[in-house]
Amino acid sequence: MSIESGDVIRLIEQFLKENNLHSSLEALQNETGISLNTVDDISTFKENILKGKWDAVLSSVEQAHVPQVKRIELYEQIIIELAETQDITPARALLRQTEPMEILRLNEPERYLNLERLLSRSSFDAAQIYRERGSKEARRSSIAEELVNQVDTASTSRLLTLLSQSIKWQQQQGIIAKDVPHNLFLGKTQEIKPAEDKTPCKLLATIKFPKKQSPKSLAFSPKGTHLVTGSADGFIELWNCMTGKIASELKYQAEGALMMMEGAVTALSFSHNGELICSGANDGKLKVWKASSGSGIKRFSAAHSETITCVTFSDDDTQVLSGGFDSVLRIHGLKSGKMLKEFRGHSAPVNSVIFSTDMIRVVSSSDDGTVRIWDVATGNCMHAIVPSIEKLGLSAPAAHSALAIPGSPGEFVVCTKSPNIYVISMDGQIRRSFSADKSTCNVFLAAAVSPKGKYIYAVSDMSVLHCFDLDTGNLSTVKTKIPIPDVLGIACHPTLNIAAFFSNDRRIPIWTA
Repeated sequence: MSIESGDVIRLIEQFLKENNLHSSLEALQNETGISLNTVDDISTFKENILKGKWDAVLSSVEQAHVPQVKRIELYEQIIIELAETQDITPARALLRQTEPMEILRLNEPERYLNLERLLSRSSFDAAQIYRERGSKEARRSSIAEELVNQVDTASTSRLLTLLSQSIKWQQQQGIIAKDVPHNLFLGKTQEIKPAEDKTPCKLLATIKFPKKQSPKSLAFSPKGTHLVTGSADGFIELWNCMTGKIASELKYQAEGALMMMEGAVTALSFSHNGELICSGANDGKLKVWKASSGSGIKRFSAAHSETITCVTFSDDDTQVLSGGFDSVLRIHGLKSGKMLKEFRGHSAPVNSVIFSTDMIRVVSSSDDGTVRIWDVATGNCMHAIVPSIEKLGLSAPAAHSALAIPGSPGEFVVCTKSPNIYVISMDGQIRRSFSADKSTCNVFLAAAVSPKGKYIYAVSDMSVLHCFDLDTGNLSTVKTKIPIPDVLGIACHPTLNIAAFFSNDRRIPIWTA
């Protein structure tokens, strides 16, 4: 199939028209000699003529290429009807200041003078005026039929629709990869190149939620193209993390068909291949979705008896590990749709869970102040570590974050609700610890590890972001505070120095280095 160059010009002209770039539209039409010659809706255009809605008609005609003889007939009829209603000022403006009427004056001076005389009279004789022209309604009908034959209509966003369909076809044919940013102009993939770890310190974008909504969970996709959020009203949405705008390139989101759970979405995780999203809710239900289509593919209706606080996929994306308020960890099989393993031992809600890279161990942290390392095969607790007891006789502060360290499969980070953070080995030994100054931190509320595993980022109860160097233990404190109170969670971009924060506030600030 060949593509006409004129059609390409018209597609661009329609895009300019829809985006109110009227000067650019006029310049393109003048330079190419190709006119758009469309109206938004032909039936509405015709109805406006029949009802004498001349402002709307003139607006449509100005943006379409209508022969001058037809424009003259239209303008003449409008002037006559304005004279009938004694709207003489706008009638004279049309007669004396428009191109069609100037052409009429030069080519048919007598016809033009008749209109001048009409506007000079103090009365309007409809019978005399329409005697040779037919009735007003007949004239409108005749003009409508003539103009409708001169214009076409095209569906909105035609250019963007065709480009989108082209990209989808190329993805289906394997010409370009799915779920990877594509430079449409250059025709190549936009690579997100890993950057050296630096502390995020300035605002990049902000995701804003409607009133009576607030985010309860978030996670970055493995390739960093999207940020997924779960909200108190059960909605799961994917966002462009660079702009803070909804990812409208996903058709189902553009059409408003969002993923949704019955309860508040309190836990989220992407599969390692980026194709799936697992969500947990405050009613104990767990669901797995296809990120590209928003369709649910697996549902665990009784994953937990209470609120699910954390979920993560196994490295081979065949299992989901979850923990919740019921103090239990469970492994669920995506193929079988059943619970495969249960881990019991915590005496308070489980806050975070991770798989070891070899899938032999599972690590969990809990409000009971312990971090437990479990044997996946037997379900037995191999090590129970109490990393932080500040004073003898007091209960240990909650351990809210157990975090994998990229490039260090034998160790993980634990952040407690105290000014202290720990690095613990898979054999249960505390290798290193870090502490914050009391001037910027009474307790840490949330933590994450930088993309390359160089830093630990932790937010204090004073909303100050702290950065600990994992190798040296050095601490740098970001002077600018996180612009939301009582941070509940933080997520880091997988390759770039970007971090997103959430709390019960209706905003998710996204920071960059």
